[in-house]
Amino acid sequence: MTKRVCVYCSSSNILEDKYIEAARVFAEAASLLGYCIVCGGSSMGLMGVIIDTMLKNKARVEGAIPEFMGDMEIQHPEIKNLTIVDTMSKRKDFLRENTDAVIAFPGGLGTLEELLETYTLKRLGKYDGAVIIFNQDGYYNKLLELLEHFVEKRFLKPNYRESLIVVNSVEELMNTIKISGREILRPEHY
Repeated sequence: MTKRVCVYCSSSNILEDKYIEAARVFAEAASLLGYCIVCGGSSMGLMGVIIDTMLKNKARVEGAIPEFMGDMEIQHPEIKNLTIVDTMSKRKDFLRENTDAVIAFPGGLGTLEELLETYTLKRLGKYDGAVIIFNQDGYYNKLLELLEHFVEKRFLKPNYRESLIVVNSVEELMNTIKISGREILRPEHY
C-alpha cells in the first residue's frame, strides 16, 4: 500500500536557500521510499521544489488547487494528478483525505491555517493520521510557545503534546515518517 503524506508549505519564491534545500532533500527521500506526496499543486516556492523533485524521480505526487488560483497561473504545469476544486476549504479536505500524515514545513498564513485546522481535527478525533511540524532552525518556536501559553492559561490541555509531533531536521522527519498503516514512530524526546 502506497504511503500518502500531505505537505503544507510555502509557495513563496523569495526564501532562504536552506528551506529550499530541506524541501528538496525531503522529496528525494520520499520518492526513494515510494511515498505519494499530496500538496497544493503550485509551481512556486517549497511546493514547486517538492513537486519538481518528486516528478524528476518519477514518484507519485497529487495536488489540489482552487480554480481561482489556477486562473493566476500558479498551478504546476507538469503535475498530472491535479484536482481543481471550488474553494480553499475543499482543497484542505482533499489534501487530508486518506493520508497517513500531514507535515507543516516552514510557511506563511496558508500553511499555518492548514496546520491548525488539521491539528484541531486530530484533537477532535476527525483525522487519524499524524500531524507533524517540521521546525527547521526553530521556525515554529513561537507557535510552540503560544501553545504552551494556552496551556498555562488553561485554554489547552497539556496532553496536546501527545498528538503533535515536532521534528527539527529532515533526517528526524524521515525517521518519524516510518509509516506502517497509520502508525507513526514518534521522536524519543518529544
